Amino acid sequence: MSKSLQLTVIFSLLVLLLVVAMMSGLIQSDRWRITQLEVAAEYNRITPEQLRLMVAKTPERSFFRLDAEQVKANIESMSWVRYAHVVKQWPDTLKVTIKEHQASAIWNDKDLLNQTGEVFQVEAVDHLNALPRLYGLNKDSVLTLEYFNRFNQLLKPVGHEIRQAIVNERGDWQLILRNGLEVLLGSEKHEARILLLAETWDQLLVASNRLPERVDLRYSNGYVVRWREQQKVTDKKISFDQQDIG
Repeated sequence: MSKSLQLTVIFSLLVLLLVVAMMSGLIQSDRWRITQLEVAAEYNRITPEQLRLMVAKTPERSFFRLDAEQVKANIESMSWVRYAHVVKQWPDTLKVTIKEHQASAIWNDKDLLNQTGEVFQVEAVDHLNALPRLYGLNKDSVLTLEYFNRFNQLLKPVGHEIRQAIVNERGDWQLILRNGLEVLLGSEKHEARILLLAETWDQLLVASNRLPERVDLRYSNGYVVRWREQQKVTDKKISFDQQDIG
């Protein structure tokens, strides 16, 4: 008998002995128990107590019988958990690694977007008022967050971040900055239009002693500005002959 064949026979016998032991009750829940829990987590949104409760939902404690995939599923059912990795380490340890969602925006007034634009649900979002609010289609959430972050970068010369962004089914963007300024972008040439506003922002402020109420950028060679003067809303078209973005 060759050496490789001998090893195969020995391994098969060991497996058979293990199966027989399990069937005969030699390996029971009160033997070979998992007694150690090792966790790698930041605990920003969940607590150690919540995690222990989720692990305890799987009552089996035998090393051989505990279902690590079920423990993983229980943990990932928690609102703020993005994913969990659960493994058993011989002879008595359960190792758990948890990655939490990092909320980037409130989505459609009821859900949240994480750092990559994935939609996830929590019990309530009302206490997260510091987050920007985005409105759009779930299927476009990743791209919507990417554009939102890009627009914020381009608007730095204006000096105010975006507080709210609405994208309708046609792809029209409406922004509201944290100073209340409404910016209409339309459905195309978004970056070029924002750059036009950023590059001419100082010039725009010279035109009035108050901040604009609304800037409509849906024009090829300029934009329409609305601001208030003595309780009266007025519109003014500002053109840029040398800066045609259309």
